[in-house]
Amino acid sequence: WAAGGGGLMSYLARAQYNYLEKYLLAVTMRADGSSNFAEGHRWGYFPSVSAGWVITSEDFMGGATDIIDFAKLRASWGQNGNQSIPNFIYSSQIAYVFPGYFFGDTKPVSGTTAYPERVPNPDVTWETSEQLNIGLDARMLDARLGVNLDWYKKTTKDWLLEAPVLGTSGAAAPYINGGDIENTGFEIALNWNDRVSDFNYGVTLSGAYNKNEVTRIANTDGIIHGPSHVLSQGTAAVSRVEVGYPIGFFYGYETDGILQNQDEVDAWVTPDGNPYFNDQRPGDVRFVDQNQDGLINEDDKVMLGNPNPDFEMGMQINLDYKGVYLNTTLTGKFGMQVMQSYRSFADQFTQNYTSGVFERWHGEGTSTKMPRLTYGSNRNQQFISDIYMHDADYVRISNLTIGYDFSKMLSEFRTISNLKVYAAVNNLYTFTKYDGMDPEVRFGHDASWASGIDLGLYPLPRTVMFGASIAF
Repeated sequence: WAAGGGGLMSYLARAQYNYLEKYLLAVTMRADGSSNFAEGHRWGYFPSVSAGWVITSEDFMGGATDIIDFAKLRASWGQNGNQSIPNFIYSSQIAYVFPGYFFGDTKPVSGTTAYPERVPNPDVTWETSEQLNIGLDARMLDARLGVNLDWYKKTTKDWLLEAPVLGTSGAAAPYINGGDIENTGFEIALNWNDRVSDFNYGVTLSGAYNKNEVTRIANTDGIIHGPSHVLSQGTAAVSRVEVGYPIGFFYGYETDGILQNQDEVDAWVTPDGNPYFNDQRPGDVRFVDQNQDGLINEDDKVMLGNPNPDFEMGMQINLDYKGVYLNTTLTGKFGMQVMQSYRSFADQFTQNYTSGVFERWHGEGTSTKMPRLTYGSNRNQQFISDIYMHDADYVRISNLTIGYDFSKMLSEFRTISNLKVYAAVNNLYTFTKYDGMDPEVRFGHDASWASGIDLGLYPLPRTVMFGASIAF
């Protein structure tokens, strides 16, 4: 163990078997001990096993080897551990503050005060990721075509997270083993490499589909609430973890457009014929009464969207012609949503707006999503609803490099064996309908599991580089 800090001790055993380069087997067992956990919970044991079958080595594949150069079917199962929590967080730690608390009628000057920093949890232990994988690797047509296929099921057990607690706890929240999360999906990668005379080219196309679902939460209601005041001051939690739903999904009110005129205001009534709100007027948001009880309250909140993409893609292109080369990489994500708010509505009215304010409702037919402006904040802005939600599908040119290789020209010179000059652009362009600064939102708050919230933080920059590579 490390003196004065956390420590990790590991033991690893591995056995491998290979029969005729045809049947492959590997078994691994590791034991990890971490001082991040209390005695009795420090050790985790994580086995794994993998097997492979080289199909092209079988005699019955003899007729197909003219087309299929190599094919291997593989399967694996294994576990990994995670102990990424602060050192000794399971114990009752003491924090110090100055000035501290005042006692007595005269309220004398206080000295340094000690208080419990965090609610302790001596039972917290390892988080375990268990994954089953079945795949196929193949090379065909004189190795010009490569194919990789994978199906997986990954279950995160005893998920480590900081548990939300009430402010009346008087100390920071403990770390707990909060539940289980399941990811199921498949991945495919195709690559083609070939040449035509002096022209060399290669294309790699990859795609991945993933379904995320929370299968267990270690509390009575099966829900972990995200923090409040995130999308704007005074707003409720926008993110939630709940059994049966994807992690960090957006939670709030579904809307049915904007009340455009007085007739629509008069028509928006409860099943009893009363207005939903006494002060409702044209330009207000029409919230959906999901249970038709005549109230717009917590019982009407539903899943609005998912910050996790359903599908991800990638493409890489490499071209080379007589020393001139071009490389480019494209990435994309699809099926995800973003909650966007570039304004803190509970603060002063003099805060700046973005140009999107011109799309607000300011008369019949002017907007079906953004409500009227008011001097003070009200339910139109303060209720977390789908008026803040945007589809965030995108395809991005992540990198483009163009260069020239002088190696052939310098072949007679022994001092320089390689010389390349190039120009490269990172984050060249993003194809998206999302109107924010970056659909790939990089934002985190007190809940590390939450994502997809765009508060106008600094977007991904575009970088232009010029360079040279020289080898002697």
